[in-house]
Amino acid sequence: MSNAAEQRIALGSSAVETSETGARRLGEEYWAEISRVTRGLVRARAGRDGVELTLVGRFTLFGFGPSEPTVDDERTSCRFEILRGLLVARAGGSLTITQNTRPPRELIVAVDGYIPRLDPTRDRSGAGVFLYTQLQERAHNAVGRSYLERMARAH
Repeated sequence: MSNAAEQRIALGSSAVETSETGARRLGEEYWAEISRVTRGLVRARAGRDGVELTLVGRFTLFGFGPSEPTVDDERTSCRFEILRGLLVARAGGSLTITQNTRPPRELIVAVDGYIPRLDPTRDRSGAGVFLYTQLQERAHNAVGRSYLERMARAH
């Protein structure tokens, strides 16, 4: 199962500046939102090699590559390759946060090509379906929604 998900919100004005700094800020704000939404249970640890999302500071749920900022006439975006983690079946896929700079202005959080360890298509018992849909998928949706709303309100 390759998981693709996208959330978006309309923007009245740009959430970040149209620059590599602005693109990186999209990612930094997203990682900060994870900690806010989970009340510190899940934290982002950024380093030279990328970002790790850790549960209680000990267990790496996701390991992402370094930020890949992109800026052009149409969009400002920050992409992170999904590399490893307890919730990753195998490396592949990405998390991309994009601000469309031309009307209609939008902010988009997209996960594409991600292969979850809790793959409901491989688990015949139903436990994988429950864990993925009731925990992981809901958590991702809550973080994305909160992030998009916060970024839209701030600007």
